[in-house]
Amino acid sequence: MQPPERALELLRDAYGAGHLSTATLEARAEWVLGGRVDDALWDLPLPRPGASSPLRSRGWSPAPPVRSLVAGALEWPLGERGRWVIGRGSHCDLVLADDDSVSRAHAEIAVRAGLCLVRDLDSCNGTLLNGRFVQRARLRRGDVLTVGETEVRVR
Repeated sequence: MQPPERALELLRDAYGAGHLSTATLEARAEWVLGGRVDDALWDLPLPRPGASSPLRSRGWSPAPPVRSLVAGALEWPLGERGRWVIGRGSHCDLVLADDDSVSRAHAEIAVRAGLCLVRDLDSCNGTLLNGRFVQRARLRRGDVLTVGETEVRVR
């Protein structure tokens, strides 16, 4: 976990680079000050060791962008930036209502700064990426995300 001062610096850098809106910056700063540092930073690029700014140096290698998620006959296109919740609940952006092993709000997908990331939302059955349980991970084309008993292919 990042100390609050460092977390606020990362948010400032993301805002300055145009990756966060003013409203998002304000909400996430409140999260940091309220002790929810991990929630505020989870979808920002990670710094490379010794780099001055994670958003300028990009501590990740370029890859073809993720365009969509596919589960059976369902396909959900993803934009260049945004957030989507996968789950069984009707309030979710990507609804998997037919799978009882999927939590109401199971996982969150975020696309920001050229990265596509997944975060498990404390689901009962967990989220698997290519057969391994993950709390947070980067998604790449060709990956298989397992949510409950449903396989979601990353394209």
